[in-house]
Amino acid sequence: MTKITLTYIFLFTSLCAFSASPEDIDTIRTKSLDEVIVSASYLTREDDHILASPTKEQRKHAVTGYDLLRNLMIPGIVVDRSTGNVSTPAGAATIYIDGREVDFREVQSLRPKDIARVEYFDIPTGKYAKDAAAINFILKTLDNGGYTQLDATQGVGYLYGDYNLISKFVTGTKSINLWAGYALENPKSSLHEKETFNFQDGLLSRSNSYGNAGNRESEEYVQASISNRGKKYIWMLRGGMAWNDRKNDVGNGIVNYWMADAASNSGSNLNLYSKNRTMRPSMYFYGLHTFSETRTLDYVVDGYYSRNDYNRRYDEGDASYKSLVKEDYYYTKLNANYSMSFSHRNRLAFILYEFLRISDSDYSGNSIYNQNLRSSETILFVDYSQRLGRFFYDINPGLSFLTYRLKGMKSINHLTPRLQASMAYMIDRTQQLQFAFALGNTYPKINTINSVEQQIDPIIILKGNPNMDNSILLSPRFSYNLNLNKIALQAGVSYYYQNHAIVSDYYIRRGNLISTFRDDCAYHRPGADVSLTYKPSNAFNINISGQWNEQLVRGGVEHRNLTSFSGRAMVNYYVGDFSFGAMFSTPTKDLVDCQIRRKTYWRYQLSAMWNHGNWAIEANANNLFLMKNNIVDELSTPAYSFSQTNWNRHYNQYATLKVVYSFDYGKKTNKSPKYERVESESAILK
Repeated sequence: MTKITLTYIFLFTSLCAFSASPEDIDTIRTKSLDEVIVSASYLTREDDHILASPTKEQRKHAVTGYDLLRNLMIPGIVVDRSTGNVSTPAGAATIYIDGREVDFREVQSLRPKDIARVEYFDIPTGKYAKDAAAINFILKTLDNGGYTQLDATQGVGYLYGDYNLISKFVTGTKSINLWAGYALENPKSSLHEKETFNFQDGLLSRSNSYGNAGNRESEEYVQASISNRGKKYIWMLRGGMAWNDRKNDVGNGIVNYWMADAASNSGSNLNLYSKNRTMRPSMYFYGLHTFSETRTLDYVVDGYYSRNDYNRRYDEGDASYKSLVKEDYYYTKLNANYSMSFSHRNRLAFILYEFLRISDSDYSGNSIYNQNLRSSETILFVDYSQRLGRFFYDINPGLSFLTYRLKGMKSINHLTPRLQASMAYMIDRTQQLQFAFALGNTYPKINTINSVEQQIDPIIILKGNPNMDNSILLSPRFSYNLNLNKIALQAGVSYYYQNHAIVSDYYIRRGNLISTFRDDCAYHRPGADVSLTYKPSNAFNINISGQWNEQLVRGGVEHRNLTSFSGRAMVNYYVGDFSFGAMFSTPTKDLVDCQIRRKTYWRYQLSAMWNHGNWAIEANANNLFLMKNNIVDELSTPAYSFSQTNWNRHYNQYATLKVVYSFDYGKKTNKSPKYERVESESAILK
């Protein structure tokens, strides 16, 4: 923390000394049509999105942007405050602040009193057309002045702490922001696993178990930005550094082997150690040109360098298997969005993305390789939307081109068309029907498309596959929305299809099991969902949701079917400076990577918050009196099968206490978005 504090003081004093000038420029504004279709007490339906205006109680009894989004209880939206995952019936939502795409920490540090309203794009158009769904936080107008905020979260039940400092200073048209923080957690875990290998000379079974394994992760970051807002042009420059350290330490585990109709051997000791260190400097530039009231251009140049060091050692009896990887990783993203609005309730937008990734990895240990990967992906969209009476439609055709090359191999190229289309019909002032269709594509993850082989234990060899095809995605959805003064309802049916789905592949080669990847499967997922929000008063809000889906895998692997029903309920009650909440969710079933059947556990959370002036204190109790929650994974293939039970302290009883204090200087100033790095990508085969 010493280096972070010193860096923070130096940057803050330096930037303040050179800043001069009458409004904050970190707030990025967007324009949209104001054609209101359906209204409720705090939810307003517009052409392509729902506009949510927080009530006094919802705003007061929230500490972060995620808190406020959860308190809004927009039907269909599920918010996981601990991870920042925001899910919708159409898929994961991309988060924006004033039209600028942001990450977890920026939303986590938003002060709810500085948020004017929230837009939920369930029919993404324009610059949001690439997203399955989008959430846009619109901030209030900023004044001169500044503030500094400290927040600390401490866990009870296992080692957990998250400590952050944010400071902002605004003068004239310039704004200076600084962020620094440190986080540490170590939830202990245990594992019980049974594996079966179908070798030519018979079935070999292996069981292993361990307890009290360490899963320590720490992170430090420091970041600074300067920005300026003019009448026609806005820009922001940001840079910083982040360090991440993850360790998994398994000691005193036990491994047993036995063949069919034979006695098991004596147990061998199992020790497993892995460590992943990342150092990541980054730079970011954002610009917004407003040519007129109807034409705008915004663009982003975002990049980072990441030094990734991966160290894994597996010891079983007298045998030892080591993997040491050092990787230099370069990432650059360019994005430009040009939009035009016309007088006949129609809009046109052009969206361009360019992603460049370069990875150079040196493998040592039991396997020695040098792996170099260069990939470039270009995506171009044209988006057109139109309002015709009670109808609203949007069409979004595009093209995606990917080229990548591994060291010693020819370039692999994929050119794929894309299409998104949606239509909405207003039945009356309270009801709306929606239909959406998406045709897209996705590519194999970069850590799977390589020629590396690693022996990770006495039997299993992990192998990449550089010859996999891209996947075509098809997803139609039909939904119904109802907004009344106290009730809001969303219900829908959907179907998701993916060809060339990437799945794990297992086969026997010379006494070893080869674990690799294949792309000759098709994935199907029909589903239905419903979400109801009831708000009898400003002091009492409740949301209940449920969903069903059927997952089917067909093609080159063993066919799989999985049926899943799940439900969730949340209640909030506000009184004075206090709020009380409860959340409950049922277990879920899922097919992980189209192969592994996973069953999760019952969850519930009780929370209480006190918020007064510049102070806020929040206490959360998770899964009280539950200490046997675990995740069960199962896989069955002709060559290999396993059953695994994973227990983690995070799945069971624990509590957190968060304290937030903020003090202002000069005129009161709205909250600055807090920055933390996006998770570094890596091409390392793990």
